[in-house]
Amino acid sequence: MEQNETHIEVVDHFLTNEAFKIQKTWLPGLLQTRPTPSKNKIQQYYSADKYISHNSTSSGAFFFVYRFIRNINFWLKLRLLSKKELFNGILDFGSGDQYFKQQLQRRNFNVFGIDPLKPDFSKQVLDSVFNKTIDNKKFSCITAWHSLEHVHELENVIKRFYQILDDRGTVIVAVPNYRSFDANYYKSFWAAYDAPRHLWHFDKKSIKEIFSSHGFRFIKSKPLLFDAYYVSLLSEKYKKSKFRIFNSIMVGTLSNLKAFFTKEYSSNVFVFKKSKTNI
Repeated sequence: MEQNETHIEVVDHFLTNEAFKIQKTWLPGLLQTRPTPSKNKIQQYYSADKYISHNSTSSGAFFFVYRFIRNINFWLKLRLLSKKELFNGILDFGSGDQYFKQQLQRRNFNVFGIDPLKPDFSKQVLDSVFNKTIDNKKFSCITAWHSLEHVHELENVIKRFYQILDDRGTVIVAVPNYRSFDANYYKSFWAAYDAPRHLWHFDKKSIKEIFSSHGFRFIKSKPLLFDAYYVSLLSEKYKKSKFRIFNSIMVGTLSNLKAFFTKEYSSNVFVFKKSKTNI
């Protein structure tokens, strides 16, 4: 597949039903949503009442499943953090409804948040990672839970991560994997394409490559097993399936079982360390 060749054509199942193409980029394994909405236009594709990471307090089966998985994932995420190594605090990039940030604060972690759609300066949630407020600040850890795929200036954001981390700083990134079984099964209905809100689509090689090219060293990766079930459930909803719960359990389970051998899980967490010298 050459650069700009289409990997798959999708529609915005979540909100507008507009058509988009997921296309190859300059980096093998990294795909981009095209046409790419501008920074000003992209906000219209986020519905405050419907977009679940910004409004997870509503009732309904999907919100219940989301909160259940979010609670389980929090404890998995917490295991990646060590208070002893976090002298300069954490920056939660893409804090959404602030659940992760608030849970850490209750455990006496020092946490700042970044969310361009829901900034709250009184609660240390800034509108941008480029905000001058943190120009001279150094963090011990930056977390990006399913948020890196939303940014326009991907490489500039990663460079900014490097700039505001201390010398032993860590970046923890979670992203969907379009090479997973559930992605191949649902094809254009795969909820994790989420075009055009997801501007970037990674495989395991490309996420490692782009961080290593900007001064980071890959440490380890772990699967987020429950994401396969939630993404499958949402994909079944987009397909208007009559047996969406049963089907999503079957597909999610099969995806995880296959990934045990292929290592291509629906979603993965990657841990990177800042190198002493930027590349």
